[in-house]
Amino acid sequence: MKQIRVLDSNGQEYLYPVDKAVAEVSLGRSKSNDIVLSSKAVSRRHAIIKVMGERIVLVNQSANGVLVGNQRVDRVHELALGEFAAIDTYQFCVEDVAGQVGHQRAPRRRDRVAGRRESRGSASTTAHMPAQSRPRATSRPAISEGAALAAAPSPPLASASPLGNHRDLDSYLGKIAPATDFEEPRINLSGQPVQVIDRAKRMALVEVKAMLHDALKERLDLHSFEITDYRTPRTVRQVSERLKQLLEIHAHAIPPPYSRDDVFKELMDEVCGLGPIEDLIKHRKVTEIMVVDRDHIYAELNGDIVLTDRFFNDEKSMMTVIERIVIPRGRRIDESNPLVDTRLADGSRVNAVIPPLALKDPCLTIRKFPEDRLGVGDLVGFKSMTPEMAKFLGRSVRARKNIVISGGTGSGKTTLLNVLSSFIGVTERVVTIEDAAELQMQQEHVVSLETKPPNLEGKGEVSIRDLVKNALRMRPDRIVVGECRGGEALDMLQAMNTGHDGSMTTVHSNSPTEAISRLETLVLMSGMELPSRAIRQQIANSIDLIVQQSRFSDGSRRISYITEVCGIDEDEHIRLEDIYRYRQTHVDQDMKVHGYHLATGYLPSFLNTFLVQGLADEDDFF
Repeated sequence: MKQIRVLDSNGQEYLYPVDKAVAEVSLGRSKSNDIVLSSKAVSRRHAIIKVMGERIVLVNQSANGVLVGNQRVDRVHELALGEFAAIDTYQFCVEDVAGQVGHQRAPRRRDRVAGRRESRGSASTTAHMPAQSRPRATSRPAISEGAALAAAPSPPLASASPLGNHRDLDSYLGKIAPATDFEEPRINLSGQPVQVIDRAKRMALVEVKAMLHDALKERLDLHSFEITDYRTPRTVRQVSERLKQLLEIHAHAIPPPYSRDDVFKELMDEVCGLGPIEDLIKHRKVTEIMVVDRDHIYAELNGDIVLTDRFFNDEKSMMTVIERIVIPRGRRIDESNPLVDTRLADGSRVNAVIPPLALKDPCLTIRKFPEDRLGVGDLVGFKSMTPEMAKFLGRSVRARKNIVISGGTGSGKTTLLNVLSSFIGVTERVVTIEDAAELQMQQEHVVSLETKPPNLEGKGEVSIRDLVKNALRMRPDRIVVGECRGGEALDMLQAMNTGHDGSMTTVHSNSPTEAISRLETLVLMSGMELPSRAIRQQIANSIDLIVQQSRFSDGSRRISYITEVCGIDEDEHIRLEDIYRYRQTHVDQDMKVHGYHLATGYLPSFLNTFLVQGLADEDDFF
C-alpha cells in the first residue's frame, strides 16, 4: 500500500492513502480534484499522479508546470518512490506506507493548507481543523513546532482505466495505438521543426520587453490611444521611431540568443499588431489559427494542424489581442459576455472564449479566408467535384432551385456557398444574412446584413430570425443565409416557398438524411407547435437540392452527395434521391484518401426545367 504525502509551507503534512495497485490521483485548486491545493497560483486541475504498481508517473496539466528538483516538468515525468515534486508552495511525494523512508525532506515553503474534496470524505474538513484536534497519523515528529501530521480518512481511490496503460493500448490497437511518450514538435512558418528556447531564457526576454513597453507608454502616452488606433500609420510610425531609440539605449539588456531585431519585431507586433499570431494571420499558407492557451498555439499549415513555435507572455497579452479584434467590430467580451463570434477586416471568422467559460487561458480560433477567392474551376482542380457536377450545380442555381449546403465544422460549406453564389445573375437583387459577415458575393446588387448582439443592458439584440423577416420586405430576388442554426430555419423555409426561389443556406449535419432531421429540429426551435407532417411538407415543398460537403481524414474537402428532395412518401417521410455521390476506395501509405465521384443514374425531376429555360441541351449528360 502507498500513500501521498503533502507538505505546506507551515510544516504541516497531510497523508492520503492509495489503496489500489493502479490508481490515478488529481491535484489542483478545484474542489473536484482528489487533492485540493488552496492557492490562487495553482491551476484548477494542475497535475495527475498515476500509480501503476511500483511505477509512479507525474502528468502536468497546467501551463505553470510542476517542479521536480530544479527541473520544470511540462508534460510527463516518472517519479521515484519518495521523490518530492512541487506545485507552487506545496511539496508532495508518493511513498510506501510500510517503509516511509527514503524520501527527501522537502524544504519549507509558505502557503495555505491543502485538502481533499469533501465528496470523497472528510479530508477537506480535517485539513482545516486546529492542529491539536487532528488525529495523529504516525509517530514521526512534526516538521515545525505546533504542526501535526494528519491522516485524512478517505475511501479507496478508484482504479485507473485499463486503457490508461500503454501496454494495454498496444494489446488493443497494435501498431495504430497512440504513442504515450510522444512529444509534439514545434513547427515554424516554414514548416520545419524547431528547438524551442528554454522557458527561463524566454522569461528573461519577457522582462526586457515589459521594461521597453513601459518606457514606450511613458514617451508616447499609449493609454490615450484608442484601441482602434493601434494599426494606423501614425501610430505605427511613432512606435517604431521611439522603439528604435529605446533599443539603442538598452541593447545590452537583451538576453542571448535574441537579437535587437527579434525584440523590435516582437514588440511591434504586440503594440501595433496581434502579438504572436500576427505572422500567422499574414501567412498565406496558414488557413486556421487555434490558441489553446498561452503556451500552445496551433495552426493549420498546408492542410496539417501543427503546434507552432509561438507563445503569449500571459493572460493579459491574450486579452489585449482579443479586444483588438472584437471591439472594432462593435462586439464586447467580458465576464458577463465571455464568448463572442466576429470577424477580421479581411472577413476571416473569429471565435473567442474567455474565463470563466475557458478553464485555463482565453481561447481564440480564427478561420482565415484566402485572399484570392476560390472559383468553381479551383474546386474542380482540387477534385472537390467533377466538371459534370459543377455544370449541374451551376444550372440548378440559374434555374432558381433552392439549395441547402450541409456539412460538418470546417468542411468548406461557406466556401462552396460563395462559389455557388457566383452563378447568380448579375442583375438579381441578393440579400445576405449572417452572424458574422463572411460571404464574398461577386454581384453588385447585394445587400449584406449582419446580426447585432445585445448592449450592456441586455437590449438591442437583432437576431438572424429578425433579419430574415426584414429581408422579406426588401424586395429580394434571392435570400442567402450564412447558416441556419435556430428558429430562423422556419422563416427561411417560408421565404423559399413564397416567391423567393433560388435561395441558399447552410446547416450542420453529416449527411442529406441528417440535414432533413436537423431542419425539422430547427423549425421546432422557432416556438411554433407544428405537427411533424406539416414541418416535413414545408421542407419538401421548399428545398430542391441538398449538397453534402465533407472533410476527410487527410484534410481534403469534397462534395460527397448531391441529393434531390423529392417529396413525402406514404409513411410521411421525406424522400431523397442521390444524383451524385462520392465513393472512397482506400487510404494510401501517406494517409491520403482516394476515391471517385459517380453519377447514380437518377435524373432529377426538374431536368425538363433546364431544357425549357435553355440551360441545357438534350445531348447534355448530368
